[in-house]
Amino acid sequence: MRPRFTLIALVVIAMAPGNLVANADPPKSKEIRRDPENKRGISPYMELVVKGESTFVARDIPGAIATFQEAIKLKPDEMLAFYRLGEAEQEAGKLDDADKTWEAALSKKGTDDLKGKVLFVIAGLRERQQKWQPAKDSWEAYAAFLQGNPRVHGYPATAADRIKQIDRRVQLEADYGKVKERIAQRIAEKEKEAAENAKKDKLNK
Repeated sequence: MRPRFTLIALVVIAMAPGNLVANADPPKSKEIRRDPENKRGISPYMELVVKGESTFVARDIPGAIATFQEAIKLKPDEMLAFYRLGEAEQEAGKLDDADKTWEAALSKKGTDDLKGKVLFVIAGLRERQQKWQPAKDSWEAYAAFLQGNPRVHGYPATAADRIKQIDRRVQLEADYGKVKERIAQRIAEKEKEAAENAKKDKLNK
């Protein structure tokens, strides 16, 4: 009976939790689920957008620009990559490129919230460039969009304030322009008067 007991003991030891774990296959690493439609997994397009955002945060602006451009090639009708590309171009100091990119974004597919963001950054960029009338028009377009889409989270008060500030700046520049004209006119009159006096002095000698 002793050999039988020994065999049973060996079987029990082999089935112990530690031995079962040791003999089990190692766990497989979690694979990234991919789905071209971006529903059951991440799409190649969104992978590039996420990669571009990470690159942007790492301050590799040229790399971010290149990555967002790759995403646009995959889905040229989607708004998101255009929006992100414009941000990277603005950060790189390519303001005209950013303006064109964001303008193009408005004709692409995206949520109303995203479109609101695009309108907001366009207005801010044009004001930064001191393009006063285009900036005012853009802020008014942003305000009108928010009014027509009340569910969109936006900043209507900011738009109203920026329009007032632009009007004030334009008026100041106009007033300053008039002052400069008057100063220039007075200088010209003084120079003319000085020239006439010089002629008189020559005649009197």
